[in-house]
Amino acid sequence: MSLRTIAHRGDSFSARENTIEAVLAAVEAGADTIEIDIRTSADRRSVVLHDASTLRLWGRAQLASEQTVAQLQELGVSGTRIPTLGELVQALADLGRPVHLLVDTVDVDDAVVAWTELRTHPGVRDDAVRISWCGLSAAMQRIRELDAEADLRHNHYGGPLDLELLERTRPSVVNCEWTCIDAALVDQVHRLGLEIAVWTVDDGEQMTWLIDAGVDAITTNRPRTLHQLVTGGHSSLGMAWASAEELAARTGVELEMARWVHVARQLAQWQIEFVRTASLGRIDDKANPADVVTEVDTAVERHFREVLAAEFGDHLVVGEEYGGRAEPGRPTWYIDPVDGTTNLANNLPWNSMSLALAIDDQPLVAATTQPWTGELFLAARGMGAARNGVPLQVKKVDSLAGKALLVETSALGLWPGLLELVDGLAREHCAVRVMGSGTLTMTRVAANSSVGGLVPGFSAIDHLAGVLIAAEAGARVMNSDGDDALFPSSGGLLIAPPGAAEKLWPIWQEALKAAAAQPAG
Repeated sequence: MSLRTIAHRGDSFSARENTIEAVLAAVEAGADTIEIDIRTSADRRSVVLHDASTLRLWGRAQLASEQTVAQLQELGVSGTRIPTLGELVQALADLGRPVHLLVDTVDVDDAVVAWTELRTHPGVRDDAVRISWCGLSAAMQRIRELDAEADLRHNHYGGPLDLELLERTRPSVVNCEWTCIDAALVDQVHRLGLEIAVWTVDDGEQMTWLIDAGVDAITTNRPRTLHQLVTGGHSSLGMAWASAEELAARTGVELEMARWVHVARQLAQWQIEFVRTASLGRIDDKANPADVVTEVDTAVERHFREVLAAEFGDHLVVGEEYGGRAEPGRPTWYIDPVDGTTNLANNLPWNSMSLALAIDDQPLVAATTQPWTGELFLAARGMGAARNGVPLQVKKVDSLAGKALLVETSALGLWPGLLELVDGLAREHCAVRVMGSGTLTMTRVAANSSVGGLVPGFSAIDHLAGVLIAAEAGARVMNSDGDDALFPSSGGLLIAPPGAAEKLWPIWQEALKAAAAQPAG
């Protein structure tokens, strides 16, 4: 049986938690089980609510137990209100297909009230909604006393398993916080004939680690992400947040490569957190007043260089701010600490970081970021590409119509052929967008965020990481001659999904020819 997705309080990234809307969204997202919380109202009815009070989500500083259902349902607006347990179960029963509901309770009395209501509910009696229980051990024991056939889950909080309690409550699942997981616990639970589930995991990398660890179910606030990993397959790059040794052991990649990937991922995560919180400090000019550098740029590159020197003393570094030079046969890291500094300096949330390792003209590892969205893109030669641990795969494009091509201007303005390119694309009903970060222009292609990325001149510092990420996601990379090349020695570079690349390259070349034919001046 494949790993199951448990939607925590419904799909709480799509709708307010524990509402009917969130629960229905979780079903639509492909969740196998929907977990909800219960409380008891002043008029002794079971309502779907996690907190003891209604302050956090609903703005009323009063205990739920002090409010009647009518008072509780005054809160919110039409379509977003606190449902009773019966209303929520009926909404699921009305779907016309079986749904699994996991009822979480931290109070014995709440559990008894809910169990009493559910045993007579038509949706439960007719098996339209299957009920399981988890939560406070005393509540589980009381449910077992009331119902010898109830499906229970035992909450485990670390340390040795309570075998006596397991025997008394007879659960089908051991449920624990995900940080308690290790191979010994998974093996012990399975040898007892039980399943093991974990809560609450929203990160694709951690989900990947747990899938590989052999758990049977994961509770998450992001059921769509987990469902994608379970049904579409997970990337070995999702293991990169763990130690290099564990990455190598679990994926079979050589330890040297695992170290490269692990360090690149750690540096990228550090850059995201630093850029979002650091003061820009002094902003200076470099080549001209339009070419600016902040103290964030220099601080990030210094940190990267320090870490790389400590981890890989024989590697070289070529950076945007402090230079450097590659040598034949030497592993070399290419760094742009903040690509899109002008955007950063103007408080525009569209900038990135480019970090790539190459030997000669062969890129091996790449990491880029989009700090303001918390996205971390990672790729390694032959290992694919991932965003926050979730595999990336570009989609074939049959038409340019309605799409957008990302481009960059040259340092001081338009490059020859850009206007002609815009005109050529317009005839195909394809838009052009200038975003101000060459790294993201390349990287976003891997995430299917554009029909392609085009730069007039390739720079390993700015573009190599995005190029490898897009290529490992299945994009085609074409140089100015129309050849496939990940590390061209000169000229521009086009990245696009299959189908789009073959349409975009001729338009680009015609634009360059048209510009060259224009009279000088």
